[in-house]
Amino acid sequence: MNKIVASISLGTAVCITASAFAQDSHLSLTRQSVASMHEIAAALDKVTDEPGAAAAVETVKKVHKKLLDIGKRQLELPGATLQEQAQVSAQITEAQKISGELIKSLSRLKKEGLLTPDLQKALADLQSVQKELAQASRDKAEQAEPFPEDAEGNTHETLLTKTVEEVKKLNGSLVRVRDEETGKAAVEQIGRYRAAMLDVARKQAALPPLTRNQQAKLMGVQQQLVEMMQPIVKHVTAIMLSPDASRNLKEALNSLSELPKEVQKIREKAAK
Repeated sequence: MNKIVASISLGTAVCITASAFAQDSHLSLTRQSVASMHEIAAALDKVTDEPGAAAAVETVKKVHKKLLDIGKRQLELPGATLQEQAQVSAQITEAQKISGELIKSLSRLKKEGLLTPDLQKALADLQSVQKELAQASRDKAEQAEPFPEDAEGNTHETLLTKTVEEVKKLNGSLVRVRDEETGKAAVEQIGRYRAAMLDVARKQAALPPLTRNQQAKLMGVQQQLVEMMQPIVKHVTAIMLSPDASRNLKEALNSLSELPKEVQKIREKAAK
């Protein structure tokens, strides 16, 4: 179920741009992607019987085509400016909230026996959007210019790789939570993760914007990050529901929800 939600979220995350259409922009296409997620969430909320589930299937299929179109238009855009990145960040925060709503809806439908095979398939098929856009991105990535470096030798590519490493450490720490000692270690790792992500955000904001081909080159790593978040969501959910988890650990996990906002502030400050 979390995999389905991650697929929908990725559809939004990769659709952060726009195309040769004059009215398109990074912000406008991201808003369209978020609106598509809202559309799916609303359709699932309305499901109270099998005909309702069938109607939701048609909505999901329609959104599937819409996300694919948005993603293809995205690939035609140049890199986002710092100001555009800051604007898009707010939309991504909204998408994360919708992901939580989707998890609740899917849980309800499963419990009520309304998560029909056709609806499951339609939701799972959203993953094909990722695959098609990933292939288009790989084609563009072959034309990517070298990544610019800062004084420390950081590039958008190396900073994204660092993000992957930090996510792996976070996941490893959460999966080991069993008692007070491992819970305390997880709290400390969450603190290091937050600090590392804010440092990455500051360094990314200081680099020149990515070109569209450079963005395409990073698509594979970005997809890897989305896939890595699936087990983390599972671990966080289990810990938050556990009566044995310490208050400090739960507060530390809650603090992660504020991270996108903090990153957005960094980008907004750099854009001024």
